[in-house]
Formats: sequence, C-alpha cells, structure tokens
Amino acid sequence: MSDRDHYEAMPPELFVLRDDEGPILYAPLGRLMARANEPAVEVALDYARDPESYAGMSEEGQAVVRALGERGFFRHRAYPRHERGFRPTQTTLFPTNNCNLRCSYCYAFGGEGGGNGEPITRMDLRCAQCAVDLVAQNAVERRDSGDGTHNFLVSIHGNGEPFCAYDLIREIVWYGQDVSERLGIPAVFNAATNGVLNEEQLDFVVANFHSVNVSFDGLPEFQDTNRPMAGGRGSFAQVDHTMRRLAEAGVGFGVRTTVTDAMVDAMPDIVAFVANNYPGIEQLHFEPVWECGRCKTSSNVMPKSDVFVRRYLEALEVAQGLGVRLVFSGARQDVLVDTFCKVSSGSFTVTPTGDVTACYEVSYASDPRSERFFFGRFDAEQDRFVFDQAKLDALSELCVHNIRFCDDCFCRWHCAGDCAAKVLDGIGVQEHHGSVRCEISRALTLNQIQRKLDYKADEKELAQEGSTEDA
Repeated sequence: MSDRDHYEAMPPELFVLRDDEGPILYAPLGRLMARANEPAVEVALDYARDPESYAGMSEEGQAVVRALGERGFFRHRAYPRHERGFRPTQTTLFPTNNCNLRCSYCYAFGGEGGGNGEPITRMDLRCAQCAVDLVAQNAVERRDSGDGTHNFLVSIHGNGEPFCAYDLIREIVWYGQDVSERLGIPAVFNAATNGVLNEEQLDFVVANFHSVNVSFDGLPEFQDTNRPMAGGRGSFAQVDHTMRRLAEAGVGFGVRTTVTDAMVDAMPDIVAFVANNYPGIEQLHFEPVWECGRCKTSSNVMPKSDVFVRRYLEALEVAQGLGVRLVFSGARQDVLVDTFCKVSSGSFTVTPTGDVTACYEVSYASDPRSERFFFGRFDAEQDRFVFDQAKLDALSELCVHNIRFCDDCFCRWHCAGDCAAKVLDGIGVQEHHGSVRCEISRALTLNQIQRKLDYKADEKELAQEGSTEDA
C-alpha cells in the first residue's frame, strides 16, 4: 500500500488564509487549522487538487502530505443538508406591534405600524395558544421518537415592545405552563425586550422566564439619544433599573447593542460600562446598524466595516479581561451551519395579525419581502395554523449550499451566507452577492482562528517547557 492510499482521493474543502505571520491552512468542516510556509501550502494544494501528484513529489513534499493527512486535512467531508419537513418545537410570538419607545433605527417602525400605515394591533390569545399547542405536541412526539428533544420553547419577541401587551403575555405563559404539565414535557420561556418594564412586569419576568435579551445601547448618552421614549424623554434610567433587577435575581440575560457610526469608537467603553454595572450578564452582542426602517429617516448610518472590526477587537480585549462574552452574529468559527438562522429550517414566528413568518425582520404583509418569508397564518375558523408547503420548500433552499457567491469563502459554514432578509432583499439565492457585513464576518472569523492558533502555540510551548523541567 502506498502512502497516498492512506488518504481519500477527493479534494477536501481546504482554504488558505494569510496574515502577517504567513499562510494558514484551514479545513472548516474538519475543524482543522495549521500555520505553514508557502512551499508546504503549495504541496498541500497540489495534492488536494490531484492526489496522483504525490508520486512525483520530493521526499520533503511527501512528508508534508503525510503529516497533514494524518491530521485529517485531506479527508473528504460534506456538510449535510438540513432535513426538510416542518415540525418546530419552538415558537416565537409577537404579541403586539405597539411600542413605548421610538428608537431612531428601528427596523419595524415599532409603534407606528411598520411605517406602512398598518394599524397597531395585538395577537389573539387563541392564536397564541394554538402555536404553543403545536410546538408542545411536536416536542412530545420528537422526544418519544428518541431524537434528543427534551422541551418546547416559547419566545416572546416583537415588531414592537412585547410587554406593551403584558396581560396577553401572562396568559400565554400560564397556558404554556398548563400544557407543559398536561403533556409531561418542560416548557422554556425566553423574551426579548427594550427593558422599559414596570415592577409588576419585572416580578413576572423574574418568576417565569429562563432568559431575557435586552436591547440597550451601552452608555446613557447613546441609550437616551437612540432609544427615546415615545414622548421624547430618555429611557436609560428605566432600562438600567431593569437590568439591575435581573442581575440581582439571577435571571440569565444578555444585552444587544446596535452600533451606529456615531458610537463605534465607544465600543470598548460600552463593554466596560456594561460589565461593571450589570454583573452576571451572559453576553454582549454588538451589531452594526442596518440602514432600513426608521434608520432611513434618521441620521444614523452604519459604521465603516474596517472601523467596526478594529473597535470590536479592542472591545474584545476589554471583554475578555472582564469575563464578558462578546459576540457578532456573523463571526462564529466554533459553529458549523448551513443556514444563518432558522429561516430555512423551521422558524415558526407568529406576528400580531396571526401571519407566520420565517424571519423576525419581515413581520408586515405590506413588506414586499413577505411574499418570500410569510408561509402560513392562523385560521380562526379552523382553529389551527395552515401552512403553504410550496413556500416552505422554497425557504428550505435559502441555504449556503445554493449560494455560489460563498463557494470560495472560508466563512461559508460559519455565517452560512448571512441574514437572508438583508442580503437577498428582492433577489434570488443564486444572485446573492454578499454585503459589507461579509467584510466584518471574514475579519472577525479570521481573528478567532488566529486566537486559537496562538492558544495552541502557547500550550505547546508550555508543554515543552514542562518536559524540559521534568528531564
């Protein structure tokens, strides 16, 4: 048997990245990375393209192939397509499109009918109950079939502030708890909120919700300017109180900060402020503002990608020093996925009008994108949800397997083509041509790879020092 027979004769998904220290060989599906010199890279690529080239290589080249092959770099891998079929065990409910804030960049024009003149409305309780019934029953069936399901999840979100319909939320949670007890499967309740809650609402959240995500712009001056109350006054004091209550009660919560050009330089300061004032925060999520919705009519603009990356990395150093997890949605090197979110693999989000959308950002029938993302609705006469299978099938195709633009990108199995609502606005998946967010995702994912390589190098150096001492 020749050495080449130890490796499968099929080109792997192998990428070459470069930084100031030289080339990096990266095989994302194998979770493999290694620094190499240029000759080794050329040998590796030659072999990956044509395994028959091994016989004509020098001894040094063959040694490189053997070393990389033993680590698995040349093993052929493929990421499986997500299964078709709609059996969600999680529902996200939008109780209302009303809102007590008027955030200057709100994608949904919260409190103003989506900017399209649609009425302020709230979800019918029976609609919410049927959504809970559906995911709970699916969870029981999937658990009993042995697929690893252990609970069902009800997330409270909104194209407004969900707690503006607080009485409805209480009914939803109580109903979910009753269903959980009746079916014998745990229910998990999560919420996203702008944080302007009164004491009764806070008491209810503390008693019933497993985790909360608070939209908060990090420093008092940004919060009051970007996220004012509907009447115009600042909202910092109320949100600050909410997060202190959550921290004191031990409720898991995260902060989602929208970064505009005006605040990008303050990202490290935002990390320090949040970490020092709200102990126990689970993560801080930075996202550059996307110029849509109310943002188009305000002075907010997206920061330049290189500036966002630079400030994010500075903020990351602060976060690590303070024990805070910092995230950006497109940079997740530790995750392998073929879809950015659940938009093509089972998202079940119900709007206040009872429409079912695959995307949080597309929540009004008047949104042109609803033709793609709306795939069902609650039928009050039938007392159940009805779904359009053709639309579900079309949504299942919104995955990176079908995005040619991403074929030669090392991030393709991490960001998976990014947010479909943003990058596919009005175009087909084959026309995907990326966005400025791609630059951010690549830069931050490369940094995550570099950090892992540096960590491994430090570990190796420490091990060598230990061996010397032992000797």
